[in-house]
Amino acid sequence: MIASGRPTAGLRLRLVLRLPRSYEGTVTTPSAEWDVRAEVDDEGEVTVHTTARAELADYTRRVVRIAARHARDEGMPLPRMIQRWRADQA
Repeated sequence: MIASGRPTAGLRLRLVLRLPRSYEGTVTTPSAEWDVRAEVDDEGEVTVHTTARAELADYTRRVVRIAARHARDEGMPLPRMIQRWRADQA
């Protein structure tokens, strides 16, 4: 559940597309918040830059890679914003 700006359980991922193919945002847990940047290359591979734990960086990479793949398969641009909440991560 998310109450105010910080989830009370799990994690929240918020990313905003910055041109040309880079997302910037935050990964937030009940105890901390980290800045995160995810870059998508021309083949759809994603590189994540963050000081967050490795499993949070990996989750971010997977979410962005899936969004990029769907956009490419549908002939659409990358989504302008990605937001996810996971109850089982902290």
